[in-house]
Parts: sequence; C-alpha cells; structure tokens
Amino acid sequence: MRRRAGTKANEEKRREIISAFIDSLIDRGLDQSTMGEVAARVGLDRSTLHYYFRTRDELVLEAADEISLRYLKQFKANMALAGRDDRAEKLIDLLFNGTFHQPDLSIALEELGVLANRNPAVDRRVSGIYRAIEHAIIEEIEAIFPDAPKRARRDIALAISQLSEGCTVFVSMNFGADRSRAAHRAAKLLVASLVK
Repeated sequence: MRRRAGTKANEEKRREIISAFIDSLIDRGLDQSTMGEVAARVGLDRSTLHYYFRTRDELVLEAADEISLRYLKQFKANMALAGRDDRAEKLIDLLFNGTFHQPDLSIALEELGVLANRNPAVDRRVSGIYRAIEHAIIEEIEAIFPDAPKRARRDIALAISQLSEGCTVFVSMNFGADRSRAAHRAAKLLVASLVK
C-alpha cells in the first residue's frame, strides 16, 4: 500500500480519519461506513478525504492496523504494571477479567471480519491482529517461564489465547459470567502446569 508522505499535520489528519472510520464501523456497521460518512464525521468533503485515502480499501487496511495497535498498547500498558512475582496472574487476569475485552473495538473487528471473508488483503490484516495478540501472549509466557520446555510454553500460550478469544465472543453475546470464570480457571491451570 502506498502511503502519502507528508507533514505532521497530514499524519494527524490521517489518524483522525482512521478513528472516524473505526467509530463509524462501531456506530453504523461496515455497509454504512462509506467514504462520505467518514468525510462528514471529520468535516471534510469526499474529494479532500480521497487526498488522504484514495480508496475505502486503503482506509479499511489502515483501520485494521490501528485496531491492532490499540489492543497491543493496552496489553503492554497493563503488563507493564505487573511485578516480577505476579506477572502470570496479571496476564490471566488481564485476558479473562474483562479488562482486555474492548466491546467497541470488538464490534469494529467483527465488521472487518465480515469483509475479510471476501477480501484477502483484509483477511491478512484481521488475521494479523489476532497473531499480534498471540505473539504478545507467547512473549509473556516465555519471559515468565524461561525454564519450562519451549514447546509447552508455546502450546499453553496459544491455548490461553484461544480461551481468551472464545471468552470474548461469549461476553459479546451476553452469555453468563460462568463461562468467563471457567475460562479463567482453565487458563490458571494451564499456567500452573508450567511450574514444575
């Protein structure tokens, strides 16, 4: 994808447009998040919006990247607060106590997921969001349990990632809190298996 080189003001405007598109996805859904809708949200006409993003596809891909950055930023900020001794507990709590689940971003991600089924470029970006989160979890597990077998660390990190994503789906569909508690307990058991 070709990015427009530009000034700091141009980059700030691009970020504003990306945020407006994400907000539109959340409020109106994918089909109604048109270039015209986004232009109206940021107070531009469509032709000026096209100066920053030539196509809606380009905007969609940038929005997927932004969603990924927001999740990773939140993940890293929360993990930065963890001490050495409670890092594993902090990781599990972050993923399963509702802190990591961002309902609005989940809606935007679901909307992009619909488009990902039809567009390979979007599919790669949406998959990249999940892979980035998985990678962050793997890095944490490896740092917390450096003496555990590498394969076990990776398998458990991937299992925790899957539990977390499944938990997020159930939360978004208003299933009871018992599913979150069960996933939380299962993740703790998985982590405990690395301590031997």
